[in-house]
Amino acid sequence: MIRLSRCSLLLAIAAVWLTACAPAPTSSPTPIASPSAPSSASPTVSASVATTVTDAANGIAFQRPATWTRWQPNQSNPINGEPLIYLSTDPLLPTCATAPEASPNPPDARGMACEWPLTSLSPNGVFASWVNRRILAPLPTAGEVIPMNGETARLQIERPGSCGVIGADETISVLVPIGQPTPLSNVAVVACLRGPDLATTEAQVRTMLASATVRR
Repeated sequence: MIRLSRCSLLLAIAAVWLTACAPAPTSSPTPIASPSAPSSASPTVSASVATTVTDAANGIAFQRPATWTRWQPNQSNPINGEPLIYLSTDPLLPTCATAPEASPNPPDARGMACEWPLTSLSPNGVFASWVNRRILAPLPTAGEVIPMNGETARLQIERPGSCGVIGADETISVLVPIGQPTPLSNVAVVACLRGPDLATTEAQVRTMLASATVRR
């Protein structure tokens, strides 16, 4: 019995000694959570892309923003030259223009239409007039070259230019190439633009000009 006890004791001591000398088990390190990246939700794009509509009058077809209204100018004596189309973001004077389906107002005593059918443009407003100037004139050689009516035209910008009388910051003018006899034309476009966002309104005018077809 004693021998067995001693033997058991020796075995126990040996087991303890082996346990003490054995390398401690290495526990797997707890992974450190990396900071979560902020959610990259797609930003809401608020850039307003104006809806365009196709419009036409007096042999002129074009695309315009849906926010522009087409008006019918007063009658005038063609010998004086005459406005063919008014486009505006602002209401025009009822004594100067009517809705397209209404009867136009008669010309004044001089046989003229209104020189300016509105008194002032609103901020970011646009007023554009297509005009028959009666007399054929050579296309200008100065200004930015732009495509128009299947040809090239010269776009001219003045700040404020003649449109300053209605509070505009910029005047765009183009003499439209109308085919034969080239390089002459009697159809012009004058657009009045008011800031602060001239870049947007100028791009809209350029789109209208590029889309236009004129049959005179």
